[in-house]
Amino acid sequence: MDRVQRNGGTAGLVSAALLALLFVLILSLGQDIMTPGDPAKSLAAATQKWSMFNLASFIGLLAAGFSVLFVVGLATKLRDGAPTRARALLYLVLIGLGSYALESVMRMLGGRQIIDFAAKDPAGGAVAWATLGAVGAGLEGLGSAFAGVGSILAGWAILNTKVLPAGAAYVGIVSGVLGVLGLFAAGMPLVMMGGFLLTIVWLAWAGSALRAG
Repeated sequence: MDRVQRNGGTAGLVSAALLALLFVLILSLGQDIMTPGDPAKSLAAATQKWSMFNLASFIGLLAAGFSVLFVVGLATKLRDGAPTRARALLYLVLIGLGSYALESVMRMLGGRQIIDFAAKDPAGGAVAWATLGAVGAGLEGLGSAFAGVGSILAGWAILNTKVLPAGAAYVGIVSGVLGVLGLFAAGMPLVMMGGFLLTIVWLAWAGSALRAG
């Protein structure tokens, strides 16, 4: 059990580092790609920065994978003191992480196909790119909602069981709330950015605490 928790803590730290890198890549890509208002303009920007766009999607996929290990370790830590919440957060967050992973793969593979298609039919490519963006936004919203609720449950369980620092619990709860609010705050980048950054802090803090035992 200690090994599962320790490995989960390590995975949490790796996930935090990957998300920090992803945050830098997103800022580097620019607003035209990440929050497009004009599909044709966004597609042109993605074509010019495809290597970076593809790398960002791959980093997101890796972060989701390592986060699975973190959640397994955290659920194991909470299982004795809060068994129902431990199991609930495990299942809920796994659904959310699966949604994030699917979004990343879809943008990597689907995005490349659309860029190739747009070289022959720019108008059709713009429509396909807008569709890809809409589906991606839906998957991201699903991931944020389920992972957010899981973080809230994890923070609540930590406060009750005191198996991890209370500060990490509060960060997890706030990041989870912001994740759920992301469903209703598509036009509020500060909410989404705040949730993203707090998720990095949550993974790093809780991951360190898990490794410490």
